Amino acid sequence: MKPVLTLERLKQVYFYDPETGEFLRLLETNSHMGTAKVGEAAGSVSGERYVRIGLDGKVYRAHRLAVFYMTGEWPIRVDHEDLDGTNNRWKNLRPATVSQNQANTSRRKDNTSGFKGVSKTASETWQAVIWVRKKKLCLGTYATPHEAFAAYKSAHEKHFGAFSRTT
Repeated sequence: MKPVLTLERLKQVYFYDPETGEFLRLLETNSHMGTAKVGEAAGSVSGERYVRIGLDGKVYRAHRLAVFYMTGEWPIRVDHEDLDGTNNRWKNLRPATVSQNQANTSRRKDNTSGFKGVSKTASETWQAVIWVRKKKLCLGTYATPHEAFAAYKSAHEKHFGAFSRTT
């Protein structure tokens, strides 16, 4: 079994700047990719738009390392408040449940109503639906998409508070 990364080891190799969200190297390292010098920013952006940082043969997401660095605890899930997976400033990161993390998302690209949580029914009315703790809650049908969205927005803010994103 591989040893688990300790806070002491993380702080031996990297300095995390909570104002910029960057991890800076404290040790010079050599690898097949070249030499990394002390003071250089660590990590690179992955295909999934998160900063990834290697340490002792393992790759970590920088936002998870930031929470570990600042709190000494491994987070279960971390939410980027501004939706930018490369913005690892401390003020932009917050622990979240899966449900809260999903609540803080943008409207899907394949949405055809123009409103998050709103779809057209077979009877040409507009339905508002929200998912809370893996349960689908139907909020009713409405004459216009604006009315349906108002119901969705109200329910979303009620259930998700600071994590609510309805645009």
